[in-house]
Amino acid sequence: MKCYDCPRGCGADRDDGKIGPCGGGKQARIAKVIDSFTYEEPCLGRDVTAVFFGGCALGCSYCQNYKISRGSAGEEYSDQALASLFDGTQKPIDLVTPSHYLAAMERALPICKGAHSFIYNTSGYETVNAVDRASVFTSVFLADFKYADGGLASRLSRAPNYYDVTVKALERMRRNVPDVWAVEDGRRILKRGLIVRHLVLPEQVKNSIAVLDTVKSVLGTDTVISLMSQFTPNGVGEPTKRLRKIEYKLVVEHAQKLGFADGYIQKFSSADGKYTPDF
Repeated sequence: MKCYDCPRGCGADRDDGKIGPCGGGKQARIAKVIDSFTYEEPCLGRDVTAVFFGGCALGCSYCQNYKISRGSAGEEYSDQALASLFDGTQKPIDLVTPSHYLAAMERALPICKGAHSFIYNTSGYETVNAVDRASVFTSVFLADFKYADGGLASRLSRAPNYYDVTVKALERMRRNVPDVWAVEDGRRILKRGLIVRHLVLPEQVKNSIAVLDTVKSVLGTDTVISLMSQFTPNGVGEPTKRLRKIEYKLVVEHAQKLGFADGYIQKFSSADGKYTPDF
């Protein structure tokens, strides 16, 4: 089966053992499982099981998880083994960078013995077809919106079409999985829906402001946004500078000015390598 699941459309024949730019083969490769994981966004709940997949369809130069996104860390799971992994937890399951293994998940899920709640944690660089397929089993899309600047997307992620592709994907996520809120233990929990994440990059305030403007105009200010300050140079790619407090402050102030009703901001101390999982 030739793979066209991601916007790169490489057509690698995974049944024939071919591997595309994402680094993925036919079977899902898993680099790490964290059984008790807490996100910056409290509305996702207190405790999830995070499954970090190896490889990545986007491959950003500054990726904090570059050891798994561009390396060979992890082991391949058969469809049955993947189903058993999912069945091994009763917590919501956070699928971290799962897009290039969408077909593997579609094969594994019918084998699962129980029902599961999935968070689809994606770079946002998705085809509409992939979003439709993932929507069948996804409770919450936790989607990055990295770039409004095509030149920046090209330089840092080799994806000059990132903006157009991601806007269409986010629109489809929003349409397919409308927000459903509940109250658990006195806290608002997003049971179904979309959270749009944006990592503020050094010296790229204009890009961040344009991303927020797009979210407002395309998705609306009732969209849950998460603005992240946790950028840390990874030592292998650019940017090599650290984010300045004033840069993050300007982006946060712009989000407030636009009138977003729900969202999260990080403490600036989050820009620390200790927040990167050890692979």
